[in-house]
Amino acid sequence: MTRVDYPLRLFLDCSTVHLSSASHAYLELHAAQGEELVATTPYGWFIWVGEGELEDLPADLASILGYARHLGAEYVLFDRDAPENEVLAAVVESGATDPRAGPARRE
Repeated sequence: MTRVDYPLRLFLDCSTVHLSSASHAYLELHAAQGEELVATTPYGWFIWVGEGELEDLPADLASILGYARHLGAEYVLFDRDAPENEVLAAVVESGATDPRAGPARRE
């Protein structure tokens, strides 16, 4: 196997089924404002795990980022088509729309 001379970064591929509607809103807001390292994709979001406190985040998002840190990932790719992770609980909210849905599409 060839060894590369540049840093490779790890990311956790995570289904959007693990995110609450509060986390969807949080990610959309911060991606739009450009305040944090959050980017919207056609199927979800890409977020830097960071090293700071997670207490100001929705609880489910904080848990996922903490899990990603534990695995050594620097980023999380939330993707509606990613497989569900058995370690992470699926978020079920009464009255919620399809939890697999990614961000609202911009026309």
